[in-house]
Amino acid sequence: MLEKLFYKIKVARTAQALRSLDDMALKDIGLDRSNILSHAYECFENEKPLEKSKMDILEEMAQVYKIIS
Repeated sequence: MLEKLFYKIKVARTAQALRSLDDMALKDIGLDRSNILSHAYECFENEKPLEKSKMDILEEMAQVYKIIS
């Protein structure tokens, strides 16, 4: 469950860092401002969490509940 959140945080931080660069720096690395977000997603393509079914999520929550209680 948290994997998806951390993935989105990583992408958002990367996009924000790229947005903070000036136009000349972006041009030097070969990016256009309109492609920043898609490039940020490409950076973490290998870390993208797999979609889980509802049963998988319920089983994971049950395991967490067993650990807590």
